[in-house]
Amino acid sequence: MESTDIDLKAMLAILQRQRRLLAATVALLAGLALAYLLTATPIYTSTVLIQVDGRSANLLDPTSAAQEQSAILNSRVDSEVEILRSEATALAVVRAAGLVTDPEFGPQLGWLERLGIAIGTDLDANGIRRLIGLAPAAPPAQADLVKETLRKLQDSVSVRRRGLTYLIAISVSSASPDRAAEIANIYARVYIERQVQTKTQATISARDVLRRQIDTAQQELAASETAINSFIEDNLTRLETETGDPAVAVLRARLQETKEARSDARTRIATAQTAQAAGNWQAVATTLGDEALAELARQREELETRLGTAETGGETARDLRAELDAIDADLAAQSGATLRVLTEDLATIDTRETEARDQLRSLLLESDMSAGMLAELFNLQQGATAARNQYQTLLAREQDLGALANLQIADARVVSEALPSQRPASPNTRLILAMALIGGIGLGSLLAFVKEFYIGGIVSASQLANILQAPVPATFVSLDQARSGEDPAEMVIHTPMSLYAENFRKLRAAIDVGLMGNRSRRDDSPDPAGRTQGKVILVCSALQAEGKSTTAIALARTYALAGVKTLLIDADMRKSTIGPRLGLAEGPGLINFITPGDDSGPPVIQPTHDPYSPLVVIPAGPRSSAPTDQLLNSEAFRSLIRQAVRSFDIVILDSPPLLPVVDTRYLAHHADAIIHVVRYATTTQGEVRECMGQLRAHRDGDTHYVGVLNLEERGDSRYGYYSRYGYYGEEA
Repeated sequence: MESTDIDLKAMLAILQRQRRLLAATVALLAGLALAYLLTATPIYTSTVLIQVDGRSANLLDPTSAAQEQSAILNSRVDSEVEILRSEATALAVVRAAGLVTDPEFGPQLGWLERLGIAIGTDLDANGIRRLIGLAPAAPPAQADLVKETLRKLQDSVSVRRRGLTYLIAISVSSASPDRAAEIANIYARVYIERQVQTKTQATISARDVLRRQIDTAQQELAASETAINSFIEDNLTRLETETGDPAVAVLRARLQETKEARSDARTRIATAQTAQAAGNWQAVATTLGDEALAELARQREELETRLGTAETGGETARDLRAELDAIDADLAAQSGATLRVLTEDLATIDTRETEARDQLRSLLLESDMSAGMLAELFNLQQGATAARNQYQTLLAREQDLGALANLQIADARVVSEALPSQRPASPNTRLILAMALIGGIGLGSLLAFVKEFYIGGIVSASQLANILQAPVPATFVSLDQARSGEDPAEMVIHTPMSLYAENFRKLRAAIDVGLMGNRSRRDDSPDPAGRTQGKVILVCSALQAEGKSTTAIALARTYALAGVKTLLIDADMRKSTIGPRLGLAEGPGLINFITPGDDSGPPVIQPTHDPYSPLVVIPAGPRSSAPTDQLLNSEAFRSLIRQAVRSFDIVILDSPPLLPVVDTRYLAHHADAIIHVVRYATTTQGEVRECMGQLRAHRDGDTHYVGVLNLEERGDSRYGYYSRYGYYGEEA
């Protein structure tokens, strides 16, 4: 009963025996696959390819773009893939493509609503709530509808990087090939637009930050210039004295002149603007010194005087009012022109003042003066220069960012637009049929092995050998004699050259080899008469009507006909079959010998002979009306076995079925060999395994164990069990 490996031939034999189950499984899965292919909606997939540029694009400076490192670029491509997979991008696609109202991606009716429409009733969740007395649920919000559409879109979109390239594939699946291609292209377009918007917004944000820095730099520059000018003006007399340069006096005078001119110009402009706002044109003309403006002011005063004397609402008054409005317009234009000229002059004065200050500053820095004065002036000049350079740099950068914000381009581009697919991506007919075929073969093989080893009856010798983990030397075919009511065990007598009889000789040979190879559990030394002790063979089965009694009789006759002194003991005292089948007269038997009696002791057993062979038989005797397991475990039975093995070469025990009754468990202790008879396709594998486990627990370790697969037809099945495991011995 040691474990042996199952070879390929045995596995193929199992599949051959279970070919119907295998074919049925393959047919079932193939049918399910065909049903799915016939009912499934074809899904088309369109793909758009986007290439991520390896260099950041800058239209203002195309030569500044440098190739990024490979690791950084790979991370950048992976980042773009995640951006494409984000909900923000998908939500933008939902809005751009109008998917909320799309019949495929938008919210759809539930199965209750569709069922209600089919049967023409208002059957939905709210209808059910109203039926049970609950208030209707609130309709779904717009945000919930968008979320549902977003979920469907994300389930239909696949974004993947193509290997280690800089290509990103966006695949969209839809029941419509045109719609799939359209959404894929919209996905790419929205992604690129969002990328440009993001870059533009980042540039604008940087420009805004830079503008705040420019304001600060401008204030610092103004403060530096003011500090230098204040220092020079406060120390101009001292500086002129220390340098002794007449050019300093000239520049000082020019600076004083420009300051006075600037002050006069500002005063005139302010006075003229005040008079202009008050409508005092004569004061404006006087301040600006414009004779043409003074003449217009005089004419206006005359018109106002004439208008005051004219009839109100008359034609003359209307004409005078029109002339007055025209003169007012001329006054405003003339005064504005004069103010602009004066403002330009003020700008020129400021320029001359700045030039005078710069010349004076340069002259002082190059002149001989005290070290303290020179150092302080130089420090102020350096601070102003640094502030000016910083201001100019920030101003130039701000201008560049302003221009760059309007010239942003995406770092990715579409290299292959999505086109409508000609063939559906799913269902894949070939793949599904292939998977159904492979799955059917695999599942069918699994079910075949499960059925072979765990479910159903035993249908082959190799299957029985795999289950018992023991040799199966003989398999007995069904016989016509059994169907006609004849005893199959008589074939070893009447037709000794038949295959049936030959199989029993094969069984006898296998048992002899096993008995010779195993050490007996009893002492094999000769008895006082010089005779070697015989061997005990137990014939058993899991249940009734498996052919164990037939096997016991035929095997015993085979041994007897071969010249071996053989004893057949019918140990089935609950339902004896040996005596009636051999036509023996009723009389005392095994039960009489091992049943405790009076003081006179048990009766002497009178063995009888088989009418057709030299076989000696001990029948079971009268049928027992009480449990017999303790009788088989008694000293009287053990004494009988000891006497039998001293007198016979082979002692064969025909036992009761093992699972319904306990008797066989006690008989197994005495056996040198056990023959386990199994009925073809009748006894379940679980029952065979249970029987094998019981025998393993009660037999000796060196007992030879073989199996026999019996194919003879079932004869009289009246074995008196309640159901399958009832009390053994009751009449049907």
